[in-house]
Amino acid sequence: MPFVFILICFFFASCAHQQMDIPTPVPPSDEDAPYVPEEPPEAGSEPSVPDAEPSETPLEKALRMVKRNELQKQWRAQKDDITVYTEFSIEGSEFTVVYDMIHASLQENGRFQVPFFIEALSTGESLVDSVDWLIQDDEAGLLLSFDDDYIEAWERTFDLFDRYSVRVTFFVQGRPLNFAKQALARGHDVGYHTIHHLNLPLVSKTVFMEEATSDIATFRDAGIPLRSFAYPYGLFSPWMHEELFHSFTILRGYGVTFHLYDAAGIKQGYVAAKAIDNILYKHDDEFHAIITLMLRVVKFTGTVLPLCTHNIAGIVDWGITPDRLEYLLKTAYELHLKFYCYKDFI
Repeated sequence: MPFVFILICFFFASCAHQQMDIPTPVPPSDEDAPYVPEEPPEAGSEPSVPDAEPSETPLEKALRMVKRNELQKQWRAQKDDITVYTEFSIEGSEFTVVYDMIHASLQENGRFQVPFFIEALSTGESLVDSVDWLIQDDEAGLLLSFDDDYIEAWERTFDLFDRYSVRVTFFVQGRPLNFAKQALARGHDVGYHTIHHLNLPLVSKTVFMEEATSDIATFRDAGIPLRSFAYPYGLFSPWMHEELFHSFTILRGYGVTFHLYDAAGIKQGYVAAKAIDNILYKHDDEFHAIITLMLRVVKFTGTVLPLCTHNIAGIVDWGITPDRLEYLLKTAYELHLKFYCYKDFI
């Protein structure tokens, strides 16, 4: 009996000891969790900007907004002096930003680094930094046109236009029906530039109507819509707009000043084209610099720039050399700019 009692006591003691050795469950640590890879960012997306720190000054917050590259861009120009800027406010503080487009540098990843200067208008505090700019396909583009009657030079350039998938508008003088049909067949557009290229503000209304509208039916009967009109020398009297809108949808001026448009602005009916003739740029380096600046501004602001020239030949004042023209087309192609015709806005 005592021996049986001792065995029973030993059994219960052994069970109690085993119960005490069972480990208490512990939640798994982060190191023990299975690895789940992060979703890669979408191609072409801008890098995210972390939330603002409580200690940030208004200028530092403004700097972060600029670095997002989401602010509406504005521009001003006096001839070839073009400035891109933006203005905004944070917590009652006004800021202005000026972008240095001519010194934007292309990086190995296909993005541009655009230097900018930001200033707090109330305090005068300022910073210099750069914004990351990815070139993507959008609606920004050029509205390139050629005036007068340089038919043979234009025909010789058709293959160059095809090489860069470029469409242009020819504002023809007189009645070159065969050329007009050929241009339309190649994907280009044809507008009208009067019969004899007279200075219209100096002629009578009768002569004006004869020069500008008397041959319209001839073109249209030949299957050439002829819906846009370019004033010779870019000169007109205010009453002429009203008369011409009975026959044409878009009227085009001509000058040395830089003007940008959106589609709605062009569809209002009158645009001013920026001249790029050789007489305005005596040296190739000067031409390359202004073309580079203008086209970058167009792309950066997402707008459309009307440009105009005349002949395409080596030594001419009122025209453009083939090399300069190709530089323009190549630069636009690299910036993913579209080439529009005037008929696209009708």
